[in-house]
Amino acid sequence: MGKKTPDTTTFEYKISPNFAVYAVCGAFGGLNSHGEVVMTLYNEKPAIPERQSYRINDDGSIDKQPIRVEKKDVIIRHVMFGVSMNPRVARSVGEWLIQKADAYDKYSEKV
Repeated sequence: MGKKTPDTTTFEYKISPNFAVYAVCGAFGGLNSHGEVVMTLYNEKPAIPERQSYRINDDGSIDKQPIRVEKKDVIIRHVMFGVSMNPRVARSVGEWLIQKADAYDKYSEKV
């Protein structure tokens, strides 16, 4: 008689010491030479000023608003990390994301 396949299995989740949550504004990528889907995730923010000048008040305090700001007129895309996955996993993750976005749409209609 052959060995019976179990009816269930259990996954135990362990949190990596490097675990972090990132705000994602977008992604780019494509297929690598192995046929895997590669996705690089980034966050966007306005450039931080290189310099700001403030007026010093008679009482020694600094005005709240700068009188001069030196800043590049760009949006910074902070490339955080990339992921590589086989097409089956990529499709599964994509479907999961769509399900979560649909759930949000249903929730926001009620609010």
